[in-house]
Amino acid sequence: MDEDAMHDGRWTEHDPEEPRILALTDTLRAADGPADLAGDWPDTLWNLLRGADVPRWSVPAEFGGDACPRPLLVQRYARLAEASLTAVFILSQHDAAVRRLMTVADRPRASEWLRSIAEGRTMATVGISQLTTSRRLGARPMTATAIGEGRYRLDGAMPWVTGAERADVFVTGALLEDDRQMLISLPGDRPGLTVKPAFELAALQASRTAEVLLEGVEIDADDVLMGPTNEIASQPGAVGTAGLETSALALGQAAAALEGLSGLKADRSDLVEPVELLDENWSQAWETLMACARGERDAATAGALRAQANGLALKTTQAFLTARRGSGFLRTDPAQRWARQALFFLVWSCPSPVAQAAIRDLAGICPA
Repeated sequence: MDEDAMHDGRWTEHDPEEPRILALTDTLRAADGPADLAGDWPDTLWNLLRGADVPRWSVPAEFGGDACPRPLLVQRYARLAEASLTAVFILSQHDAAVRRLMTVADRPRASEWLRSIAEGRTMATVGISQLTTSRRLGARPMTATAIGEGRYRLDGAMPWVTGAERADVFVTGALLEDDRQMLISLPGDRPGLTVKPAFELAALQASRTAEVLLEGVEIDADDVLMGPTNEIASQPGAVGTAGLETSALALGQAAAALEGLSGLKADRSDLVEPVELLDENWSQAWETLMACARGERDAATAGALRAQANGLALKTTQAFLTARRGSGFLRTDPAQRWARQALFFLVWSCPSPVAQAAIRDLAGICPA
């Protein structure tokens, strides 16, 4: 299959940067397979994003960013994910950190980081799963102990951190002895912070997702973004899972497989009906995603959309792998890569109701 044969007629939001987006997706697509095979930090992919000023998209204009409207930003996520899920997964974690900095942008340290990100001097990532879905991976959760006026010592671990070995700042969270929580901007060069070797993942190895250990890492009041408070997770935008961005990545992955299937169906009459049905389901999910991104009142919940997008990513990639037969199972073929990558959506920031719905669907049990 010619991976350069992808078209973009399925995207609905008008994009004033259309020529640049097309050029970027072409270069990302060409670099994605080699990055997956190598498994090392993908300098080529990240430099392509930086060269196109992509990390500026989510930063507010007052800090020097592009302040891309959310519907258009979500569409760009999907379009880039169609070309390289690895690149956009790394970007999504960078932007997750940006969103959390934006919730407290009135704090001097947060505004400094946002300006530095907009200027291309800082790479950010997020490490807060210890407050949400992965409270323990290592020996203990990450704790904060008061050591003076506004000063704390951090000990423990951030279990799942993408791009940790290259991050300049981690937006993370910690628990105090009284179970209150804090949201923190933690520079990557702080003494006592150690990035462990990247996990051996089934897919997206080049994201260099790793555990980050903290032993006696000291922070002061300026590093604290939010808290101490009883529940950081209850603060709007502070934590959150099942976001629209992850659903956009899933639909971008599904779009890649659908374009692959469309390229095969001209010579395979047996593919025409299934591809048309999958394409129709994709279009329905895309309309739902855009409605959610625009904040329409009658839009589906983020969790329902995530379940729908997960299912499409799995079904389309499995269908393409099956249609490709033995050739698709070669490591050099995109079919196997996309099928492996689709499994990511079953486990990454996947809320329990979405995971339970997926298991029931795999078991053939009708929705409750």
